[in-house]
Amino acid sequence: MRPQTRVGFLVIVLSVISFQTGCRKERPGSAVSQSHTHSHEMAVVRADEGKRAQPASPSVAKAPEADTGQAAQSAVNLMDILDIELKAATEWQAGNEVTFHVEVRNHGEVPVDQIEIQGTIQFGLQDTISEARWTFPVGRLSAGETVSPVLSYVSTKPGIWYVAAAIYQKGELIKATTRTLYIRETEPPKPSEKPEKEAVSLGPPLVDHPERLQRLHPESPIWLDAEGRAVVMIGQVCQRQAPLELFACLKNSKEHESVVSIDTRAYIVHAGLLALGVEPGRPVQFYPEYRPAEGPEIDVIVAWKDPEGKVHTAPAQQWVRDVRTKQAMSYPWIFTGSQLLTDEETGKQYYYADTTGELICVSNFPSAVLDLPIRSSDSNDALLFEAFTENIPPLGTAVTVILKPKGTNVSQKPSEQRATATSPTPAESAGEKGPAHPPADKSGVPEQKPAVDRSGSSPME
Repeated sequence: MRPQTRVGFLVIVLSVISFQTGCRKERPGSAVSQSHTHSHEMAVVRADEGKRAQPASPSVAKAPEADTGQAAQSAVNLMDILDIELKAATEWQAGNEVTFHVEVRNHGEVPVDQIEIQGTIQFGLQDTISEARWTFPVGRLSAGETVSPVLSYVSTKPGIWYVAAAIYQKGELIKATTRTLYIRETEPPKPSEKPEKEAVSLGPPLVDHPERLQRLHPESPIWLDAEGRAVVMIGQVCQRQAPLELFACLKNSKEHESVVSIDTRAYIVHAGLLALGVEPGRPVQFYPEYRPAEGPEIDVIVAWKDPEGKVHTAPAQQWVRDVRTKQAMSYPWIFTGSQLLTDEETGKQYYYADTTGELICVSNFPSAVLDLPIRSSDSNDALLFEAFTENIPPLGTAVTVILKPKGTNVSQKPSEQRATATSPTPAESAGEKGPAHPPADKSGVPEQKPAVDRSGSSPME
């Protein structure tokens, strides 16, 4: 399981939760010094800057007395002369020390007194969100002067962080800015980087009509059965006795908490379901309130051979056990469709599940392609499901995973059928309040339905 999150922040006035903290000090023209963990100071850079006009504001302050002792009482619009900017990279990986600068500048010709910088950070971590607040008293900000507090935070868990910073004078808001930071897991290797013989060694798909299959990608063991209305994949058993967050993950991603690992890309699975005419619903939402995942039900069937070569089939729910009832999982999977995100800096789009490996989940994830329509935490001490060891074949067994929209019959030979699990019960009612999580990326899932590429190339690539 993922380790519990360790996130650090600087404590200036009030800390809401406990984090590891690091500070850096820098001066114009000098290198950044080594980070000091657990420090309760905020490094500040002051430098002369040029002038830059800002939109007019009704906020007005009188210039304090000049250093010469003469009174300078000319009125200034603080929105015109003060500016604030958050400087930080958008993309980070879990385990990184996330550092950003809060740069405040006085572009005016007079100093401004009683300036204070305040900020908040919302750490969105899958099924929870924590908020940190900090305050840095600047005092007097001279004409042409810049202050730049440097903050460092550490997180070992993926999520989305919302950073906000603002300038205040005597408790009155002058100007504010925000920035969104994405903390991601290491991207799994691309299929092209893996030997094709690994997929071939798993054998052909265990289906009744292999002649109907159309390959969706030349390097991945995934096919479309348009006539039978199914997406067919081949994977391997990777866990038989473990708490679960997923039923199936992408290869080289989350095998330690999945039953099956599949050597494909998540967006290809999404494209295959679209090609069957199935439209995705909406991923789970944790922020500002919990909303369960929504989407059309998808039957997930597994097929494998025993040591004697006999083929068995079963609903995938039989390989997942409810930790409370010790019975096979009774909930259906739904097609939520993950998300198509856009990198804020490069403008490049990417499919969220391909960066997390979260293909068919039993814990709720905003990146899931298939999820459960109930609230299911990924917290170590609150997992609802585990591997149903007695029903799962040996590790390394080749498994054909078949995705069929609900209501589509699966053709099976009577001699090959295995006892099925209890029919999935209706999902728990929606609308439950729960821990917050940052909202899904506004770009959503692909708007256009890609056609099946019958020449062997990827339908979404």
